[in-house]
Amino acid sequence: MDQHRSGFRALAAAGGAAVLVTLAALSPRVLPYNMDEFVHYHALGCATAPLGKDLPSFRDGCGLYDLRVPFTRTWLPLRSYYYIGSLPSAVFYPFWLLLDDPVAARVQGALFFVAFALLAARLLGVSPVLVALAGLVFPAFAVAFLVDEGPVGLSALLLLLALLAVRRSLQAESSSRAVAWATGAGLTVFVGLWVKLIFAWWLPAATLFAVAEMRRHDGTARVALRRHGAALLAGALALLVPLLVLLTSVDIDGHPYGSALSRGRLSAEPAQIGAGAARLVPYLTDASVLAPRNISLPSSALDGLPVVLCAVILVGGLSRRGPRRAEIAGWIVLALVTFVLAATSAFTRWPHHFIFPALFLVLALALALDVSHRPARLVATALVVVLWGSLALRWPSATYPRDSSPGKDELLSFVRGRGLDQNTLQVHSSWGTYYTAQLFGHPERMVVFVKGIPDDREQLQEVSCLAREHGRRLLLISSRRWPRLQTDNVSGILGRPAQTWRFGDWWAVAYETDGVEGCSPSAGPSDEGAAPPVDPGGPPLSTSAKDERT
Repeated sequence: MDQHRSGFRALAAAGGAAVLVTLAALSPRVLPYNMDEFVHYHALGCATAPLGKDLPSFRDGCGLYDLRVPFTRTWLPLRSYYYIGSLPSAVFYPFWLLLDDPVAARVQGALFFVAFALLAARLLGVSPVLVALAGLVFPAFAVAFLVDEGPVGLSALLLLLALLAVRRSLQAESSSRAVAWATGAGLTVFVGLWVKLIFAWWLPAATLFAVAEMRRHDGTARVALRRHGAALLAGALALLVPLLVLLTSVDIDGHPYGSALSRGRLSAEPAQIGAGAARLVPYLTDASVLAPRNISLPSSALDGLPVVLCAVILVGGLSRRGPRRAEIAGWIVLALVTFVLAATSAFTRWPHHFIFPALFLVLALALALDVSHRPARLVATALVVVLWGSLALRWPSATYPRDSSPGKDELLSFVRGRGLDQNTLQVHSSWGTYYTAQLFGHPERMVVFVKGIPDDREQLQEVSCLAREHGRRLLLISSRRWPRLQTDNVSGILGRPAQTWRFGDWWAVAYETDGVEGCSPSAGPSDEGAAPPVDPGGPPLSTSAKDERT
């Protein structure tokens, strides 16, 4: 009977994972991409578009965030953005290579959620299905894996791996194994900090977890230190030595990487903590606030269900006698500690910030569900299904922020599909389109981000000459209104557009650069052996996307 039950659970878990991946693949139709989903993979975009390395770094260009390790002279692509490391690019590379489409990030996020459920289940000693159910109680938590602005999924997996390694170190029968597992835990935490520096918000909770595990195994701190002193030292060195190297590495402006910590604007002032907490609370109390940078859903009376359901489940778990009650209480304490710590930053406000305290809350919920009676779990499951069904029914009435509107994704797909990324120099005035276009498309794509370029005559002249030198047209991509896009500066330097395409609020405007004046003499690229030019053709047939100006 137990074997049949285990087989059924495995089959159900595999089916659930398949459903999640399928939903992730379809998600762009419901949740358009936002500007931060691809920031983490900037280094991959630079590595796979060789011509990008030769472009000036107007803003967020290739090479702008390279670091030089102490006592060396070589610049290394150790980070993608000023506080995000480049490691996520290596993890994302197989998905990028296999799918070659922005949806790869969503598929990766779904698989990361599955991996999170499996690792958390191992840490807690519960079923992965219960962890997944707990994760779905708060829509913002589950969607944060899918719409990964963090990087959320990778950071969560690294934390769980570190906690598991700490436990294995304390359980090891030999000192050599204990040292090995502790070293692994220290290196994993370092990697988490390299992925993104705000991984440090989890460090106090991870430390408290380690202390609690030592007390559970050894009784007193003195006994724990005597038994595991070598392992603790090995773990500390494995974390601190590479972290010191990373933080003291300098960028092209001579600033150490560690200086990025000051950008968090941390403060222990009660006013700032209160303001930060107030910005995070809606993710607990309002289910419709599940991805505010991607979509805005109408409110509903069911939006308060997550926090009520969470409270009922936790109270039920805490009311039952047994060792699980202390564990549930412990994870709740870690959630509160991390919540306060996250609230100390003036920038705390988005779902990928909420994920830090919410992760421990989800672990507490999973344990509470595990000790609940089967009817209670069935009721909880039914309520979660009702909640998500309500969100789905509200989707047709959803609105989208301008920077994340569906037209942006349609436009970028059109640019790639028509080959415009092969024979133009793309100039993006929006962060949101730049990182996507820089990561996906023809290997010969040339992409720059110049904020407010229609109003900056000097930079407009520079990119126009750059396009001319490479024998390319200039493709200006923006969500500005037409009068603010086709400014006097643009008309004076580039003249009238050669072609235009409009997708919702978004424009793609192509200009010929042969007649651009004020550029240094250039023979241009040789035509010998070059690929035939791609005819961009007219706008798509869809009437919603058709708007030509000549």
